[in-house]
Amino acid sequence: MGADSLERHKQQLLMMYQNMLRIRRFEERLAEENAQGNIPGLLHLYVGEEAVAVGACSALRKDDYITSTHRGHGHCIAKGGDLRKMMAELFGKETGYSKGRGGSMHIAAPDIGIVGCSGIAGAGIPIAAGVGLSIKLRKTDQVCVCFFGDGASNTGAFHEGMNLAALWELPVVYVLENNQYAISMPASKSTRLGSIADRAAAYDMS
Repeated sequence: MGADSLERHKQQLLMMYQNMLRIRRFEERLAEENAQGNIPGLLHLYVGEEAVAVGACSALRKDDYITSTHRGHGHCIAKGGDLRKMMAELFGKETGYSKGRGGSMHIAAPDIGIVGCSGIAGAGIPIAAGVGLSIKLRKTDQVCVCFFGDGASNTGAFHEGMNLAALWELPVVYVLENNQYAISMPASKSTRLGSIADRAAAYDMS
C-alpha cells in the first residue's frame, strides 16, 4: 500500500470512528431528554450497535438506499442524516424530516436514500425488495441495504421479501442486527437455528 493509499485509508477509518461517536452522543442526548419527559412517544436507542450502521453505510453512495427499523437513528446518521432535522423530528417539530409527524420510528429522507424507518418489525424487508426491483427496472448500479433485527427474521415479511429478492436477483444487501432479543424474548427461545444468518441458504443467497 502506497503512502497516498495509506493516508486515504487512515482518513476513512477516522471518518468512520467519528460517525460512530456521533451516533453514540446523539443517542445519549436522546436518553437524557427522554428521561426528562421532553420527547413524545416511544424511543428505541441504537447504543452499542453503531459499528454496524457505519460499516454498512460507509460502503454506500449518496444515491444508494437503505431501509431501517424502529431502532433506526444510527442508520439515518450513518447514511448522512442531518442531526438537527432528526432531533427536530423527535421533538415533533415541523422542521423535522417528517414534519414532526413520524417521530423516532418513522424518519424518511429520500434525498439521501433513506427510504424510511418503520415501527413494524420486518416491514422494511419487502420494501427493500421493492426498492431493489425499482433499481433493476431502471437499470442503474445502485443498491439497497436493508437493516433488520433477529425478531424480524421470524415474520412472514422476512421470508416473502428474501424469497422475492433471491428469485428476481435484486440488488439488495440484507443486514441482520442480532442483539439476541426481540423486546423481551431471547432469540434462543424463538429460533431453533444457532445462526439466524443460515436462513439465507434457503434462498440460495451468498
